[in-house]
Amino acid sequence: MSNQSSSNLANPDTWIRLIYMILFGLLLALARLVIWVVAVLQFLLVLFSGSDNINLRNLGQGTAKWCLQALLFITFNSESKPFPFSDWPEIDAGSTPDPGETPAENNESGPRDSDSAPSADVDTQDTSAKTDDQADSDGSNTDKTT
Repeated sequence: MSNQSSSNLANPDTWIRLIYMILFGLLLALARLVIWVVAVLQFLLVLFSGSDNINLRNLGQGTAKWCLQALLFITFNSESKPFPFSDWPEIDAGSTPDPGETPAENNESGPRDSDSAPSADVDTQDTSAKTDDQADSDGSNTDKTT
């Protein structure tokens, strides 16, 4: 065991990774500041003009994705180093509304599935007395979750 420990301690790749981890940790602190500035600017723009800025939105999304990549690298969940050692994260085109569309218009789909109340169509009767096979055979247990 001591031979393995000493070989791990002498591995230069591990020490180089530590340097990258420190570098990305410092850059994450800067990215956090950038995200707060973007958030405050977006809030002020929506407050005074009624719509957000698409360029600030894209900057915020790209910075947030870069933070995720950096955190995955730092926590050994990825061997891929984030920007500037790889490409800047791509912006999702689906999250960018048409020009002139307000944030409220962009979210007309209603509440997310996790926020919505149960549907009225779901049978809420107590089916706990039935076994799973009985409930499945007669189709009365429609509120199973997976």
